[in-house]
Amino acid sequence: MTMQFEQIAQQYNPMIHRILNKLHIYKNKEDYHQVGLIALWEAYTKFDSSKGEFPPFAYAYIQGRVMNALTKDAAFSDHSVLTGEPVLFEGIDSRPTPEETTLTKTAGAHLTGRAKRWYELSIINGLTNPDIARRENVSPAAVRKWQMSAIQQLQEQFGDVK
Repeated sequence: MTMQFEQIAQQYNPMIHRILNKLHIYKNKEDYHQVGLIALWEAYTKFDSSKGEFPPFAYAYIQGRVMNALTKDAAFSDHSVLTGEPVLFEGIDSRPTPEETTLTKTAGAHLTGRAKRWYELSIINGLTNPDIARRENVSPAAVRKWQMSAIQQLQEQFGDVK
């Protein structure tokens, strides 16, 4: 007797949530839940009962797909800076004014530790997070932590400007 996928999705929904919690996913949780449901569907269609039980197979399959999605998202965020601003005037000189340069350097002076190093390399020198990781001989995840620290320190210093 085969179950309908809706029943399986309902039955294995707690497993998907456990995997998301285990991987400390708190941003875009609905997106990763969707990845988990798709992985459950794939596991359901590929499962061979002669090779073992379904729950461990489904768990490993879902966890693998979610981890792959996390890796892809992290790689995307390392190479992309999304400002939310539409590009209105392509070809316009985008170099900062002297006032903007002074303000940028002044803001960075309030940072400490690795956050200050990230700010100098990224904001002042224009390096990407992967470039910084290679240059500083650390992991990309470490550089992201430096970046988050810089953001937090700036928000504490200047407030959360939106």
